[in-house]
Amino acid sequence: MKHIPSQCPLCSGKVEPGSTTFTVDLKTGVVIVRNVPAWVCTQCGEDWIEDAMAAKLETIANKAKAQNTQLEMVSMA
Repeated sequence: MKHIPSQCPLCSGKVEPGSTTFTVDLKTGVVIVRNVPAWVCTQCGEDWIEDAMAAKLETIANKAKAQNTQLEMVSMA
């Protein structure tokens, strides 16, 4: 993500650095990544993941899919 808003476009709350949980259903399995660095709205909890981190998450999901993993749980912390 090239531009992180300083104000949430959904509720106008303040956006600050934080973390989130990324989940993807691959149909053959589920990938859950906890403690993902993100920008998070302090009011509504909406989050944004930067492009570099999204690329890492995509790599994790693709690896799990290639290995036919039914459940993959990872922590970025």
